Amino acid sequence: MLKEHDVVTVKVDLPESGLSAGDVGAVVHCYPGQDAYEVDFVDERGQAKGVATLPGSRLLRLNLASLLAAS
Repeated sequence: MLKEHDVVTVKVDLPESGLSAGDVGAVVHCYPGQDAYEVDFVDERGQAKGVATLPGSRLLRLNLASLLAAS
């Protein structure tokens, strides 16, 4: 289960939302009693890309500590 402020990536292309697999965003709202999350996405420069409501099955939580250690 995801929580607000988790950093996530999209697992699959979602052309209807203008998102591609690998796009990164932050959970800004968790819908109570549902597996649905509102996510604010940004591009590689940190510019706003859009907001989408997606089921948890289409999202993967990122572990930023491991990403930073690898760079």
